[in-house]
Amino acid sequence: MKRLCVLIPAKDERLGIRKTLKSIRCAGLLPLDIYVVDDGSNDGTADIARDFDVNVLRNPQNMGKAYAIAHAAAVSDLVRRYDYICLMDADTEICGEYFQAVKRAFRDPRVAVVCGQANSIPHNWLTAYRCLAYWLSHGIYKQGQSNMGVITVTPGCAASFRKHVFAELDWNKDTIVEDMDCTIQVHRKHMGRIVYEADARVFTQDPSTLRDYVKQLYRWHTGAWQVGQKYAMFTGMSKIDWEYKLLMGEGAFFGLLYLLLPAWLMLFRKFAFFAVAMDASVLLLLSLTCAISQSRADVFLASPLYLLLRFVDCAVFLFSFWKTVVLRKQIKGWFAVTRYL
Repeated sequence: MKRLCVLIPAKDERLGIRKTLKSIRCAGLLPLDIYVVDDGSNDGTADIARDFDVNVLRNPQNMGKAYAIAHAAAVSDLVRRYDYICLMDADTEICGEYFQAVKRAFRDPRVAVVCGQANSIPHNWLTAYRCLAYWLSHGIYKQGQSNMGVITVTPGCAASFRKHVFAELDWNKDTIVEDMDCTIQVHRKHMGRIVYEADARVFTQDPSTLRDYVKQLYRWHTGAWQVGQKYAMFTGMSKIDWEYKLLMGEGAFFGLLYLLLPAWLMLFRKFAFFAVAMDASVLLLLSLTCAISQSRADVFLASPLYLLLRFVDCAVFLFSFWKTVVLRKQIKGWFAVTRYL
């Protein structure tokens, strides 16, 4: 029987970790196979985890997410004791079939990493927009990436590794997106396939305020630029390099297109209005389709606000490029967002 464990890095996650641990237990995993590393929390996160009789390791000081993962895995000897190591965020709830889906994907000996499907927990218009984003990026786009062997990010909320793959990863602290960093390492070292498993569903607490939304988005984009620089993906010629260039180039193109919209309206008024109307119509249609598919009426009801967030997305993407690539500013550490019950 193949053994599987869950490792959860956490910092100040008092509001979320209880639901996370409950969902893991309901999915059938025993407490002795659940590991929580509290990275210098000040809100009693470790005490709540201990209430579930799981393994708890506490770092007295905040060392960063990547260090917390590597340290906890080494201290608990996870690579020797388990066949599969699942990483999960402390604000994540999993479906009851999560572990069966992960093990099913690992039946293929070529598979090194299994990437689950992220879903947003309903809360307000921002989480409705994130639901649409996940539906497009995970439910549609990531499946295509999986088929082509070019998954660029295995999300930290739903990533499972074979033990020998986990052991070879460098859990360093020179980027702020350890999930993307490790994904590219798997590609660079030719460790095996990274596959998307739609039945391994997780539900995450996404930012509920615009301020936290921008903070999280800035972290993601900044980390993506950092990873591109670290692994020379701008000049690389492999499939994963081309996929990276396509994604970042697309983001830059549409970012400039949106932010220069006032100029387009002045220079090409009729055409610009027509383009905006077409874009809004497509966004509305996608929102309706997602709302029906996910049984989330809020996704469609909040859709008039999505054009505003498109501008926010573009601005944050280009700002992160300016700070990271042009000015070469380095950003480290956890980016905490406000949780809600």
